[in-house]
Amino acid sequence: MTIPTYTEAIRTGTAGSLPGAPLDAPTGPSAGGAEEKAAIGPGRALDRWLDRLSRQPRRFEVALDASAIGFAILTLAQVGPAEFLIHAIFVLLVLHAFLFGLAGTLWRIGIVSVALLAYAGAPALGAPFPELELSEWPLMFVIAVLVAGMADRRAATARLYESLFRRASDRLLTVQEDERRRLARELHDGVGQTMTALTFTLDAVGDTGLPDGAEARLATARRLAEDALAETRGLANRLRPARLEQIGLAAAIRDLAGRSGLPVQVDVAPDAAETGLLDPTASAEAYRIVQEALGNAARHSGASAAQVALATSPGLLRVVVADNGRGFDPAVGHQSGLGLVGMRERAVLLGGTLRIDSAPGNGTRVVLEVPLGARPVGQP
Repeated sequence: MTIPTYTEAIRTGTAGSLPGAPLDAPTGPSAGGAEEKAAIGPGRALDRWLDRLSRQPRRFEVALDASAIGFAILTLAQVGPAEFLIHAIFVLLVLHAFLFGLAGTLWRIGIVSVALLAYAGAPALGAPFPELELSEWPLMFVIAVLVAGMADRRAATARLYESLFRRASDRLLTVQEDERRRLARELHDGVGQTMTALTFTLDAVGDTGLPDGAEARLATARRLAEDALAETRGLANRLRPARLEQIGLAAAIRDLAGRSGLPVQVDVAPDAAETGLLDPTASAEAYRIVQEALGNAARHSGASAAQVALATSPGLLRVVVADNGRGFDPAVGHQSGLGLVGMRERAVLLGGTLRIDSAPGNGTRVVLEVPLGARPVGQP
């Protein structure tokens, strides 16, 4: 089975994807890009820029250092006004302080201070450099140190709130799974046992001999009882997948694919087939996301086939669910009861990312990335 590639997908969800996806990612422009950019305020734009920076900090740091060295060379070559070029170096120093904090900024301040003093004293030794006023530079260095201290404090506050959010998220996931487990047990042991007893009772009644016409009604009642029992067991299994902790996420997804209502090809990389890749709570939430995605494919997309791929990349478990259905506009699906909001919320609570790529006529592709070994904070 081959899932058709995408030509012009509308991309929504969290930013960021890793190389090595099991399925081809859409590369077309986003139809809603202009509106999305217009809706981004300065604060969100800064956060997204800082997020990109956090992925490749060394590259940005090297770029800042290279720019400062370039301005220093221009100053020595007297290409432009010395004070202007040195002020440019100071701006780069403050930017480094804001982005990388105090630890990496202090020794750069020391290097710039020594170089600045040497440049200012060079004319006294006969070097052909213009005289430089140094009275304002101590204040500039103090500003750089203060900015670095504020950046460190901001980073510490962000880590604190991230830790608190993770604790609350993990607690929420645990409570949700405990409640699902309780409901599944009550359905199985309560309603399920009652329906089983009802079925046996109807069978016993059928063996006692019935008047004409009653056998057909009894057969109908028995069939309804069996259907109700099957639905109860199915609901209990959906609430808490049986033996998920024992058989692992990959095997549970294979079992889910066989009951999804349409042909589903499941491709599992060898390293993704191991059990224990995720915490049991995280495995259950990842299972829910795949369950919702396959349910949408079967009920809403008109797909004739779907594909689920599991693989690992450094530090991440990557799950891709794709179908060849009619596709949709994610901006509309967000409000149409397709469960997209719940899927994204589950991904965020797991500390992972979820991306949904779709467009009318081009099918749908859901990409989930979850940190390997995700475990609720505070659990051993």
